[in-house]
This record gives sequence, structure tokens and C-alpha cells, in this order.
Amino acid sequence: MRKTKILCTLGPATESPEVLANLIAKGADVIRLNMSHASHDWVRTVYGRVREAAAASKREIAVLMDLTGPSIRTGDVEQPWQLQVGDTVEFRCKPDVPSTTAYSVTVNYPELGKDLKADDVIMVDGGMIQIKATEVSTLRVIGTVMTKGEMKSRRHINLPGVPVRLPPLTQKDYADLDLGVELGVDFFALSFAREPGHLQHLQLLLEQKQSKARVIAKIENQQAIDNIDALVEASGGIMIARGDLGSECPIEDLPLIQRQIVERCSYHGRKVIVATQMLESMIENPVPTRAEVTDIFNAVIEQVDCVMLSGETSVGRYPEKCVEVLDTVISRIEQKYPSGRFASDAPLKTNKHKTVKAAILLANSIPGSKLLVFTIKGVMAHLLAHQRPEFAPIFAFTPNLHVSRTLVTARGVNPFVLPFIEGQPEDSIRGALDLLRREKLIKHGDPLVILSDALYDGVNVDAILLREA
Repeated sequence: MRKTKILCTLGPATESPEVLANLIAKGADVIRLNMSHASHDWVRTVYGRVREAAAASKREIAVLMDLTGPSIRTGDVEQPWQLQVGDTVEFRCKPDVPSTTAYSVTVNYPELGKDLKADDVIMVDGGMIQIKATEVSTLRVIGTVMTKGEMKSRRHINLPGVPVRLPPLTQKDYADLDLGVELGVDFFALSFAREPGHLQHLQLLLEQKQSKARVIAKIENQQAIDNIDALVEASGGIMIARGDLGSECPIEDLPLIQRQIVERCSYHGRKVIVATQMLESMIENPVPTRAEVTDIFNAVIEQVDCVMLSGETSVGRYPEKCVEVLDTVISRIEQKYPSGRFASDAPLKTNKHKTVKAAILLANSIPGSKLLVFTIKGVMAHLLAHQRPEFAPIFAFTPNLHVSRTLVTARGVNPFVLPFIEGQPEDSIRGALDLLRREKLIKHGDPLVILSDALYDGVNVDAILLREA
């Protein structure tokens, strides 16, 4: 069974019930709603379709709402500019500031002139146009074009290495957050997370709204990299958003940064998602490039929890084929390249950590074994996933639907909703084994390593049981 999970972004290419059902049938595990390009009416419609398709497939599918977050963008230009090297461009920090050059545009960030200094580089439209700041004041920033290109309205701006003072959430984000809580999404991704306080602010809002959703931090700039350990610890997981990250950092450092973040997530026991351009060429073409297949290979052997498709499934011509390619390539790599090479080095902080480690050592030593875990809040199942068992699949049983959906994103975990019989752990185990037999996931004689925190005399006791199916 495939361990690395597949996250798909919905869009016009995949919003229909038929295509959604096909995405899930071909292996999609998590659905992403990108609020940068989504209306509330559209989100309500497709969210219902996702839940209907998941129920029809008898699979749990997690839903992640990706909040737009604060970003610096240019205003409108009447006609696209054909910028040449050496041209002068003006960025006005407020709408009422008069123009002083032919190429002059407003920006939506009034503090731009306070954050920048002369010789800082302004990356426009993902770095397609690079402009060096030459004159900086609180009212305007004037720069010289370093790479030619066409500049249109409302282009995104990156400021490599420049600390910015943007708020963690915009007014649009607060409205989107309310919608996500109302619908019951499982994860919120916070764009441009830069410090742990941003994540804590969002988590507090969710708790006040009585939502159990977890917060994923999107790593998109140098400030986030500088605070990576604190961000990892404060989050429910990390998304390596390689698009903006590639504009903010030297491109040659991007693979090193990806490996560093994966290692820190492994150490702290957090989920990690690799995003952006996994199969970019398949937006237009029915087959991936060789380099894209190798990119998938690197993510799998790094033992990430999820790989993500963006434009490939939201607007691409071959969304179902993209999922099929990911499923096939990942499965092949995991089959031929054992995953224990980079087992987690996370410290064993508690007895529960030690119990999980002992169970994995036992499972790895018994050929053909399966790991079964019974969990109320998902803690033990997540710990199992973070320790990256080498061979044994993980079957997690919980009575809570939300917990089951959050476990969908954990590497190697196959979650099931199963009512627990209070005070009768044997009956719960028997119910789980019956379910696995019906699904043909175990067969007679399979060795089973079972973890639970069963209740004995009013005390929760972590236990490891060794059985045969």
C-alpha cells in the first residue's frame, strides 16, 4: 500500500462530481481549496461534492483550506508594460502619491518604503522581472529593471531577504476562516507564516470557534526559514511552498532548504507536504518530464507525508492522469526503495514515544507484520507515522470522524472509524480485525502488532499486543 499521500487542488478542471470521483478512485487522499481563486458559493458547492464522492468511495478524504494570507501586489496598469533592462519603475506606497516616472504603479503595502533600502531586489511575478531599488522613501520606491519582461496588473511581489511587517491574516482570511469552520474542513494552511505567533493566533481563533481543525504553516520566505524550528513546533504540519520560496531564496539553495525542512519536521514529529511544480508540465502534456519523476523520487525517499498538485489538477488538461502518475511512481519507488534509511531521529520524550518505538522495532523484526493502533485523539497513530516504520503498514482505528480525517495526511497511515466498546478492548480488537478481513487487508496467520492505551482500573495504560490474524 502506498505510504506517501497525494494532495490535489480543486479548480475548474476538477469541480464536477464525475471528475472528483475519478480523482479519489485514482488515489487522491487530500483535497485543497485554494482561497486565492475561490468564491464562497463555489467552495460550498464543491465541499459538498467532495464529501459525497468520499462517502461513495467508502474512503476518508481530508479537506485543506488554503488561506490567501497577506501578500504584496501591484495595482492596475492600463496596458501591459514591455520592460527593458535599464528602465525605471516606480512603486507608489499610497494611492494618492503622484507619479514621477512613465512606468509607475501603486502597491497594496504602505510600509514598502520603510522595509526596503537601496540595492534591495524586488522580484515581480515570481521573479520573472527583477528590479533593483535605487531610491527609497516612505512615499515611493524607484528602481532599475535588471531583467526584461512584460508586467501586467496586480502582479505578486517578493522581497528576498527583506523582513516585512505584514499581518498574519487579512480581512478576507477572517471571512474565509468562518466559512471553513462552518463547513468543517480538517486543515487550514496559513500562507506566508513567518513566526510562531502567527500560527498561535490562528489556532486560538479556531479554538474560540470550537473547531478541531489543525494549522499547516506554509514556508514561503527567508523569515520563515530563519524561524523554522519554532514554526515547526508551533504547527500541526509544514507545507514547503516552493513557488514563492524559490523567488525569495537563491534557486540553488532550494533543494537544500527542502531537505533541511523535512529533517526538522522529522525531528519535531510534524507532517511535511512538498508543493509546487511536482508535475507542472502535465498542465498541458499527458506525460511528465524525466526531471519531474526524479523530483517525486526525491520527495518519497525523504519520507515526506504528502506531495501536492496545484495547477496540474485545478486548471490542467489531464488532472486524473496526474493523480494516476503520482500514484504509480510513488508506489514503485516505495516498493523498490526501503524507507527505513532515514528513520526519524526525533527524541523519545515520553513513555508513549518509547512504546511506539518499541512496537516499530518489533514489527520491523517480524516479516509480513501489520501495525494496528487504537486511538481516541490520534496521538499514538501520528507518533507511529512520524517514526517511519520500514515495512509494516499502519491501520489506525478511532471512534472520531475528524481524527480519522486528520490521520489521512500522515505517511503510511490507513485510518478507519470504529466505535470503541468501553471497558471491552478485546471486543474492539475483534471488530477491527473483522473490518480488515472484509477489506482483504489482512489474511489468516498474518502477525499483528497492536498498540492501544486501554483503560485499566480507571488508568490509561500504553500496551503492545502481539497476535495472529
